[in-house]
Amino acid sequence: MASLSVNRVSVMENLGPRGASQKKSRPQNGETRVTVLIPCRNEAAYIESCVRNVYKFSSPEGGFEVIVIDGMSTDGTRDLLTSLKNEFPDLIVIDNPNGTVPHAMNLGIEQARGEYIVRTDVRCIHPRNYLCDLLELSRRTGSDNVGGVLVPIEGNAYIQKSIALAYKSSVAMGGALRDRGSFLGETDTVYGGCFRRDRLLEIGKYDVEMVRNQDDELSFRLRKKGGKIVQDGSIKVHYHPRKSYRQLFKQFMQYGYWKVVVIRKHPQQASLRHFLPAGFVVGLITLTVLAALVPAGFLGLVVYAAIYLLAVGLVSLKSSQGVGFKHLPGIVIAIFLIHFSFGTGFLIGLIGRAFRFKLRWFETLSR
Repeated sequence: MASLSVNRVSVMENLGPRGASQKKSRPQNGETRVTVLIPCRNEAAYIESCVRNVYKFSSPEGGFEVIVIDGMSTDGTRDLLTSLKNEFPDLIVIDNPNGTVPHAMNLGIEQARGEYIVRTDVRCIHPRNYLCDLLELSRRTGSDNVGGVLVPIEGNAYIQKSIALAYKSSVAMGGALRDRGSFLGETDTVYGGCFRRDRLLEIGKYDVEMVRNQDDELSFRLRKKGGKIVQDGSIKVHYHPRKSYRQLFKQFMQYGYWKVVVIRKHPQQASLRHFLPAGFVVGLITLTVLAALVPAGFLGLVVYAAIYLLAVGLVSLKSSQGVGFKHLPGIVIAIFLIHFSFGTGFLIGLIGRAFRFKLRWFETLSR
């Protein structure tokens, strides 16, 4: 496991007046119960609402601190963070020259003063009692990591709303992250997570190789060390899904690519659902080639596509209930792109790892 040197961190100076009005997140005696980490890069559209959302959290006993780890943003995010420090003088902002989430989390963990580490994402809206509920769940279950479920915000634009509705489908998103109602129990992974800092240090923090799927990989190592991960469906975090099909395609292509890395590191983590999208893509490509060569291949392609579209269409029909059938085509497209892009990324990951080459495109962020 690569380790990061704190010497590479550049902490922004306190630019705001100490008398500025703010929510008191940290007690005067300097003791801190929770550190909230917010990794970000080029999130000018969301960073302000995210920080304000976090500072509205009900404070647990012992208080909390907030650290934003910025991946050298170039879209005005840093200017907004500087402005926010005027309003929230105890807001900490540190540099993440590497730009990726695992580097950001490790830098934040090293700087953290809290007994617990809670990760929040910029495009998520968390409930007011988020920290208190997570700490209570951790105490009650004796777990090493606890979390809630993700609920996509549908929005107003046709494509983003279709993507949000597709996310709610059982065939599009993994069960550990999807809203499962009032589910309460052990699971493979959770959104964000609430960890004891000493436990994260014990297992080696985040694997900096994992540009994507870093939560999966960390969760597996935690469970391998005897740790327990518990999810409470009553803790619901709302988030903004991708706004375009292009962004969705790149996001899940990266997920598929990096899932191969997780499986190679931890073969026991593999399950059938990880391989099904790749199988779907192989079948589609094979029948497309055969269709160009023999009539029977074309017939096979038509039957294959018809069965898939019928199955996805029926699932999408359920997802579109209550919002009108006009979103049905958009949901079908979104689910198809999730399957096709994940499967394609998975296959590229398999081939790349077999021949020991990496594609830089998969090393970049998807937004």
